[in-house]
Amino acid sequence: MVTKIKKRNGSIVDFDEKKIVNAVFKAGEATGDFGREEAREVSSIVIQILGEKYKSKTPSVEDIQDIVEIALIAKNHAKAAKAYILYREEHNKARERQKEIMEGFTTNLPLSENSLRVIAGRYLKRDAKTGKITETPEDMFLRVADALANVEKKYKKSKKEIEAIKQDFYSIMSNFEFTPAGRTVTNAGSDTALVANCIVLHPQDSMEGIFQTLKDAALLQQLGSGLGFPFHLLRPAGSRTIRTKGVSSGPVSFLRVYNEAFGIIKQQGRHGANMAVMSVDHPDILDFIHCKAIEGEIRNFNISVGITDEFMKEVKSNSKKPWMCQFAGVKMKPRTITRDNSHIITDVKETTMTARELFQEIVSAAWNNGEPGVVFLDEVNKTNPVPKLGRIEACNPCGEQFLHDGDVCNLGSINLEKFVTKDRTIDVKKLKAVTRSAVRLLDNVIDISDFHVDRVNNVFRKNRRLGLGIMGFADMLYLMGVRYNSKKGIDTAEEVMKIINTEAHKMSQELAKEKGIFENYDLSIYKGSGVKMRNAALTTVAPTGSISMMFDVSSGVEPYFALSYYKQVMGGQNLYYTNKHLENVLKERGLYSEELIEKISETGSIQNIKEIPQDIKDVFVVAMDISAEDHIRMQAAFQKHTDNAISKTINFPNHATQQDVIDGYLLAWELKCKGCTVYRDGSREVQVLNLIEKKQETKKKITKIDCPECGAQMEMKEGCATCAYCGYSYCSV
Repeated sequence: MVTKIKKRNGSIVDFDEKKIVNAVFKAGEATGDFGREEAREVSSIVIQILGEKYKSKTPSVEDIQDIVEIALIAKNHAKAAKAYILYREEHNKARERQKEIMEGFTTNLPLSENSLRVIAGRYLKRDAKTGKITETPEDMFLRVADALANVEKKYKKSKKEIEAIKQDFYSIMSNFEFTPAGRTVTNAGSDTALVANCIVLHPQDSMEGIFQTLKDAALLQQLGSGLGFPFHLLRPAGSRTIRTKGVSSGPVSFLRVYNEAFGIIKQQGRHGANMAVMSVDHPDILDFIHCKAIEGEIRNFNISVGITDEFMKEVKSNSKKPWMCQFAGVKMKPRTITRDNSHIITDVKETTMTARELFQEIVSAAWNNGEPGVVFLDEVNKTNPVPKLGRIEACNPCGEQFLHDGDVCNLGSINLEKFVTKDRTIDVKKLKAVTRSAVRLLDNVIDISDFHVDRVNNVFRKNRRLGLGIMGFADMLYLMGVRYNSKKGIDTAEEVMKIINTEAHKMSQELAKEKGIFENYDLSIYKGSGVKMRNAALTTVAPTGSISMMFDVSSGVEPYFALSYYKQVMGGQNLYYTNKHLENVLKERGLYSEELIEKISETGSIQNIKEIPQDIKDVFVVAMDISAEDHIRMQAAFQKHTDNAISKTINFPNHATQQDVIDGYLLAWELKCKGCTVYRDGSREVQVLNLIEKKQETKKKITKIDCPECGAQMEMKEGCATCAYCGYSYCSV
């Protein structure tokens, strides 16, 4: 009996009869000739022939495939034999395309060509001198698993225990059930320092403090980190300065300085993403709200206004009281700042306005071009896990991580697509197991991270924050036959996030017993309850840009923005996508055709295509098929069981009014979301959610690239693009 086979790369591996059965079954299924029982009978013939023909030598993969064809013909399955031959030809072509993408390497993992292009472009290890790829995707996952499992040596684990942990880490990654953030995938096990994407830095209110923070930020951006800054900690424009006996130019002027500096720094040939936050009670809030009114200005920052409960209560009640700002204990009115072409202050005017009128300024700006966003800082601090460390003032570029000064959160995401059973339910047992493994893996990331900035290293190791989140939620709903904007969709969101959050906390408690509590435990909310924790916080939901492309699933909690489209990624490659779940359903129902797919690609939605039955339309909704209210309610559903926050865009149609945006912000606040980012379709010249541009009744494909920070779509204009979602900018010229 044959026990070994020779693979195409020359390696000898164990013979696995199941692979033959599955290959034969697929051929029979494709032609409708037979099912799995007949596939087993054909497989038995193959094994018999192999045993007779290869008594003294090891057969190759090609040898076995030749015999499968013979066995199919012997059993009078000519159609299936032809299908199998065609499958072999296509498989061989696919392997050649893999070699082209990965510079001679192939993979046995079920990765699409689009996924391979993302992995090859961003994550696979390369030779330092030649720049050539030196590992397969399997090697990549093994490299990460090995580096993170070896952390366990520090905690006196045996070689056997470490090997088991390594295999567990490799399993959840190579089965596409979980992956740490892209920065970890790239750097773990390499010569490059391991860093996290999310950091907040507070600029101190002095010239030394402002520029020391800029220096620290520059070093962190070189390493690839995304940064958030609370600019409301700086004195308002026109304030007296003690040392120079002059007046301050104000926080927005320093925001512009930071923006220019970050425009020069490159991360892997690209500009980094940053978040500027200013509290609504800062006197320069009007200047801040309108600092990005001209598209393309301050292109290296996303901006958000920090909203307080007091402010929102006055907005909701339409209070007629003037809104008074405060800095250093002094109350004053919001100030309108006039600037000349060099952005130098020439006049400072106090403005008398109510909270509702100031709110209208925020809404008008957001309606006009998507910025600023809003963050509900009081709500954030109600769930601050380390309140004695101080008030949280700002978040990372995509709004899901609210952090103290110098704190960090390393991210990772569970792929929910992999947790749907055959009967369309959630595999709770499997989800809990992967959550536990993911928490250990992410906790180990902390031990080998190094940021080369003392203020960061001194804080993040004491809090040990984790950002365990999800991706593939829209895929999960498609597989379950559940509409995104339905009660079942909302209930599913709450269910899966509650399972993950609860199990993550349990695992952190177990790790606390095994490895010790986090250093700032006595400053935390857990001290009073007596619950020992390894980590100050466990869960968040990031936008999962590139890693969701790697696993070929939807990003974060977002619905798909389209069901058929193409992307242009860095390097000018076009990646064509048709939603795999829709494609499968259309083929099962005998509806699939190239003409239909082309029709879908014109709008990205199927809601107005008469050839598609209503029951399919009810499930396969996309972002613009969903009301803004339902987007917000979905964000709130995930927020209920998330320690930190949710990165999500609230999509409005182009015809939405400013009152619609006001209602959306109020609803988000009332539902206890921690932030809200809105985007009205078509409100930017360079925007995210377009698929087809019509000019003089001629349809023209729009050139797009993927945002490396959040995965959203950016339109290219004259070689440049700015992400309307996270603020990232890119120029190829």
